[in-house]
Amino acid sequence: MEKDNIQIVHTDVLCIGGGGAGITAAISAKKQGARVTLISKGKLGNSGNTIMIGGSYSMDGKSAKDYGFKKADASFTKEYLFEQIVKQSFYLSEQNLVQQYVEESPNIVYQCYQWGEQAKIKQKFFSPGGWMLSGHAMGKALLQGMKETPGIELLEDIMIVDLLKSDGKISGAVGYHVYTGQAVLIHAKSVVIATGGYQPFSVTSTNSDVVSGDGIAMAYRAGAQLADMEFLLFIPTALEPQSSKGSILPFLLYSSGIPIDTVDCEGSPVKIPPQMRKMAKGSELDKVIFNYYWSNRLAMGKGTESGGLYMDFSKLARLPKFILNFGFQESLKYFKDFYKYGYYHSDNLFYFKELMLEKKKLEFALCSEYSMGGIVIDEAMATRVPGLFAAGEAGSGVFGACRVADATTEMMVQGVKAGCSATQYAQSNAQPAVDDGQLQKLLDKIQAPLERSSGVNPLGVIQKIHQAADRGFGSIRNEEGLSRALAEIEQLRDGELPFLAARCKSPSYNYERLCAIQAENMLTCTEAGIRAALMRRESRGFHVRSDYPQVDNDGWSVRILEEQGPDHMIMSKRKPVVTKLPIPKGTEMNIPEFMIKQKLRFKNASIR
Repeated sequence: MEKDNIQIVHTDVLCIGGGGAGITAAISAKKQGARVTLISKGKLGNSGNTIMIGGSYSMDGKSAKDYGFKKADASFTKEYLFEQIVKQSFYLSEQNLVQQYVEESPNIVYQCYQWGEQAKIKQKFFSPGGWMLSGHAMGKALLQGMKETPGIELLEDIMIVDLLKSDGKISGAVGYHVYTGQAVLIHAKSVVIATGGYQPFSVTSTNSDVVSGDGIAMAYRAGAQLADMEFLLFIPTALEPQSSKGSILPFLLYSSGIPIDTVDCEGSPVKIPPQMRKMAKGSELDKVIFNYYWSNRLAMGKGTESGGLYMDFSKLARLPKFILNFGFQESLKYFKDFYKYGYYHSDNLFYFKELMLEKKKLEFALCSEYSMGGIVIDEAMATRVPGLFAAGEAGSGVFGACRVADATTEMMVQGVKAGCSATQYAQSNAQPAVDDGQLQKLLDKIQAPLERSSGVNPLGVIQKIHQAADRGFGSIRNEEGLSRALAEIEQLRDGELPFLAARCKSPSYNYERLCAIQAENMLTCTEAGIRAALMRRESRGFHVRSDYPQVDNDGWSVRILEEQGPDHMIMSKRKPVVTKLPIPKGTEMNIPEFMIKQKLRFKNASIR
């Protein structure tokens, strides 16, 4: 690709990512007086994972009460929230980042609430201190924030391919217009990565198909460290009916308290002890509890052909018809506040009810909805690369091995901080000159899939990544499966990635070229995750190993770090930052025993 047909952009702060972290970073930077450019791979507020959420954003109950919300629970204090996030991270969170989350969340959360009211979205307050809303409503609230902050340069439908550096410092980024193919060069003094996490599996859950770890992988190639990549949050997700595949409706049904059993492929029930069921009630701790017991049944070889289990509706079907209909109507009343009547997102709830009663059981799987791992950042959201910052799910450090607090709050808190820090850096540093050699290499990289006359199909490589992750890197892991998955990923990295070729050679909306770029990023993140999972010879949070079921606090209360070496991924480990709560010692026989000993009781889902 020639340099004379490039769109050139000059800015102080470049924010990459069109979700909550990117938008709040851009707003924050603009309010600090910076020239700001916000780039999104899709349409702002209507692409990526923001529109996929069906959840909440929140602050501590005491702060919510201070803002005038009478139903807030003032006993749910900042101190309590801090303690519970650290404990539920299985003590792997960076406690300085948790403190920041707790202290700085009220301001931006209330600001988002006000944006939502201005945009006239539907949002419902629930105790202790949160608001329930749909993903589209969150997108509208964030767009209202953009509307109230004029002067931000917005570039949509642009795929950023890589970051530029000069003399070790960030100097900008290179990408291309998805629809026209035109290359884009952005000169920037600082960059905020806000591109979300990664999802390497064949069935997605509240993840769009563009969540390929782009920002995480770009930061890694630029010299940043990654951490906690082995920790992915698995949640019960529909496999049937086909129209609902990927929906988290099974999770919502289980969490609602409806009498639903879980059975394996032989029809045997998967029991959860009463003490753990009590701990799960009214709390998003139910996710890690479900994951542990159901994953261990899968480890016994009792899963379906698709690697799932069944929701058993037999008890529900035996209820008197009037009770069943009353309960269903109450559910419809809840969902109608946020979605079209009779639907959850695109799920037809009337059809789902018919299938429940007709088939008596429906298949689901444990699928990833969030990645706790990502780029290593400090309290300023700075990476170790000068001029590079990260926020939200692309970063790491708040949630450690298990997230139960709101990720939407995390993305906004860290977005605001990253925008402020990136502006301060830009105001103190001159614009570095672009390295022409690096620029040309990136332009060639963009063009390579179109110029190869033959080669490997990028879609096939992504499918093989999914297959490798499904087989060895899912909700239950062991040495053999992880080693096999890593070997498959290494073969794709060395034997197929260098030869990716798009069959269509047109630069205009070439989906295979887009997949070629994403495949490299997904391979990097998946390799990092599998290597860390192999290294961590214990179970902790959402990392469940059938061959190492114990929680080993003495040996593995550490973060696993990864960075790019000359010819391979370099692994290391260190203790997380501790400010208040000491890391426990000793070993627990399994994850439930750890949770019981720590007296986890996070009641953050009282709307259920």
